[in-house]
Amino acid sequence: MKPWELRRAAAALFLPNRCPFCDELIGIRELWCVRCYNRLRFLSDPEETPEGLDGFMAVCRYTGRARSAVLRMKQGYYRYPIDAFAALIAENAKPLIDRAEVITAVPTGRARKMELGYAQSEKIAKLISEMTGKPFRSVLSVTAEKREQKLLNAEERRENALKAYSVSRPEDIRGKSVLVIDDVCTTGATLGAVADMLRNSGAASVMGAVFAKTVRK
Repeated sequence: MKPWELRRAAAALFLPNRCPFCDELIGIRELWCVRCYNRLRFLSDPEETPEGLDGFMAVCRYTGRARSAVLRMKQGYYRYPIDAFAALIAENAKPLIDRAEVITAVPTGRARKMELGYAQSEKIAKLISEMTGKPFRSVLSVTAEKREQKLLNAEERRENALKAYSVSRPEDIRGKSVLVIDDVCTTGATLGAVADMLRNSGAASVMGAVFAKTVRK
């Protein structure tokens, strides 16, 4: 067993292992149940790459059981999806991961982190780093609490993200290819804004990978 698998097995001794998509009990080494995995609407093509990114991948559509799992995670203290999302991104974003020299994540504000009990995208990114051997660096920081993105249009989302984040450790990404991890992509405004910041701070290229993406009908 790898270290992250050992941690999961140890945790299952105290809390039963559950499928993040339906909350049913599953085996100690399983990340999801087969029924839910088969119901995910995988994306062979994410439709479009958000502006500012040099490459992009989304595992599946943000709908059905995928959406339910994300919402459970964002309600706080429900960490089963983190391992599943990391494994799915690591598998499906392999071409981007192979190109990346550094993995980072869209950060979570302090208040939201306290509310959730964790910074979800950072935890997903760190686990992807552990699974793939690519180094994780926490290079982005929150400068102000973001307004709720779901209340904003695409242009307002981008402006909101530009005000909310800054690059705190440019030396970690200067001249390097960076892969930014997030849980969900709606308009791509946040990833695009983060990409601009990283590139302006010296990154050679910036790519993005997420678990789920809202796809326009």
